[in-house]
Amino acid sequence: MQIVRFGGKAAAIVALAAGVALAAPVSAKPIVKTKVKSYSVPGTSPHALLTYMQRNGPNVNGSHALASTAASIHHKADFQGTRNCKIKNYKLTMSFEITLPKATQAKSMKRSVRKRWKQFVSHARWHENRHKAIWLGCAKRIERKVRALSGSSSCNAVWAKAKAVAKVELARCDRLHAAFDRKETARASRIPLIAQALRAPRSRSGAAALRRSLTFRHSRVQAINR
Repeated sequence: MQIVRFGGKAAAIVALAAGVALAAPVSAKPIVKTKVKSYSVPGTSPHALLTYMQRNGPNVNGSHALASTAASIHHKADFQGTRNCKIKNYKLTMSFEITLPKATQAKSMKRSVRKRWKQFVSHARWHENRHKAIWLGCAKRIERKVRALSGSSSCNAVWAKAKAVAKVELARCDRLHAAFDRKETARASRIPLIAQALRAPRSRSGAAALRRSLTFRHSRVQAINR
């Protein structure tokens, strides 16, 4: 049985790219780019819909999620001074790709199932946007702390400070996502579509295993500095 997961931090792929920008503009807050896409989900019953998503949802670190958010962080800056080098014109960009399920047989569903499906998709969208909000909060902290850094004896040294700040804040962000997913795991079986899928006659024999698989997990932060 595949792990039943929403993505977000579970699906977050973080690339922290550091470099020197030429005439980078001053930014008061992170630049945000968001792309939303969908994947097709056939089926007309809660059990069929959930089973398909478990087996064919977005691939996240080798497992399938019900929905996902991939997040990438890139930052760059100019440097000013030599013996007392300081970061100038620091710019941080966050890019998100949110993937949500889309039913292909919605018109063939019973009205009650269609209602539960819409509720499920709304919850998935809220879940992924919450992960996005957590990421943005972390990005703002990174930008604020990097901008406040004092100068160093060399530009390499001051940039090392910036990377260290990002590393600490990304680890903190990881813990925030984990805490959020634990809360979501605790209430996963109360989402109407999932609750109905658990009550399906053909799933009763495996209901215990299915409940155990209702776990929201996330990948570890991958910080790549260039």
